[in-house]
Amino acid sequence: MANTTTLFASLGRLIKVRLTLTAKEQKLAKQERGIIQKMGRVLPRIGYRLEPLNGRPNKREGVRRKRALSKTLKCPKCDRRFSLQAHVARHLNAMHGKKANTRRKTKPAKS
Repeated sequence: MANTTTLFASLGRLIKVRLTLTAKEQKLAKQERGIIQKMGRVLPRIGYRLEPLNGRPNKREGVRRKRALSKTLKCPKCDRRFSLQAHVARHLNAMHGKKANTRRKTKPAKS
């Protein structure tokens, strides 16, 4: 009987230690998530960004997806639509502007 009593006492201590370690692990994981969220807000300001190691964003880590901008601006020369004025200007220069391979007419040399 003495062996079973010491065995149950040891198991009781093991359960308490395991519960304590589990609580500490959860607390550390919460602190780590907080640090990662803070870094995720600070790093983009200086030109860096955090990416998960597995390549997929985890919604629990606070990764937000940006909404696509509505394409309300229309090209005046065709039917293409854009979300930003800079994109319209780039399109106009690339598609409807001067051709890069056209030569300018040169004045004939004076004799």
